[in-house]
Amino acid sequence: MKKLILLMLLGTILSACNQENKTESSKMESKLKDTLDSTQKLSGSLNIDIVQTSPNQARVLLENEHVRMVEYSVKPGEKDVWHTHPPRSSYVVSGGKVKVYSENGEPKISEVKTGTASWAGQGAKHYVENIGSTDIKIILTEIKY
Repeated sequence: MKKLILLMLLGTILSACNQENKTESSKMESKLKDTLDSTQKLSGSLNIDIVQTSPNQARVLLENEHVRMVEYSVKPGEKDVWHTHPPRSSYVVSGGKVKVYSENGEPKISEVKTGTASWAGQGAKHYVENIGSTDIKIILTEIKY
């Protein structure tokens, strides 16, 4: 009988702990969602989708409720159109030399190196010109919130 009471007491304690963890987890998820919603509202007017503005350079490879994977490619001498990016990771499949035009300053020349992976937050409005002699291909994984 003592063992039965002890097991029932242990079950009650574990159940209470589990409920507390669910409540904390739920609170954390709610805070994260609120933060992401606020970020989206602040940047919502800035979102200019590259797939819409530059369909010759950007195409969706995969999309679900969590991410969108975009293949971006630009040939030598090509430019894309003004756009922004949500928070994303990128992987350079084939690199080259680009000039990035930003509405907030002077154009910047960059070498995009094959095999480079990176992370970036919300991107400012810009467009890109391939000023090198090689085709550039980058896989972007955009985070949805």
